[in-house]
Amino acid sequence: MEIIKTRDASAADSAAKIWALATAMRDTNVASSDGYAAAIPMIQEALDASERSFLLNLIQDDKTLVFVAIQPAREAEDDTVGELRYMGVAPGHWGEGWARRILVAVPGAMRDNGFDTGELWVYADNIRAIFVYEAMGWQGTDETRRHPVTNRVEQKFVLKLA
Repeated sequence: MEIIKTRDASAADSAAKIWALATAMRDTNVASSDGYAAAIPMIQEALDASERSFLLNLIQDDKTLVFVAIQPAREAEDDTVGELRYMGVAPGHWGEGWARRILVAVPGAMRDNGFDTGELWVYADNIRAIFVYEAMGWQGTDETRRHPVTNRVEQKFVLKLA
């Protein structure tokens, strides 16, 4: 197992594939090439947001099993807040502890890129993800919002890195 910090296009492509499959499974939709095609620019947008944006990919046996996309927080007032914009675990590997393994590496990688606080938004009804984030030290806030596409309620979580 290795965790690679990168901005590489092939890593973004692997992340987009995982994102499309994982979100389809999470939302009980059929995975399609349309989902993958839509995910590619989403992941690339996160990487293009800043020179400080990056992917962490956890790789085992030459296969990416989980990724996180991190960029400067879009809604923060200063540039010391990094946003965990996307995270996906390859379906077929859910419940095996891969999310926790990569989340252990997130604080150090964010600090290395000049962030002293992390934030993320997660669907308030995604109990599986919330459980993992809380177990890894992320703290839920009272701040919520409606996702602009799905209209589902999201909750903000933060992690102090310093």
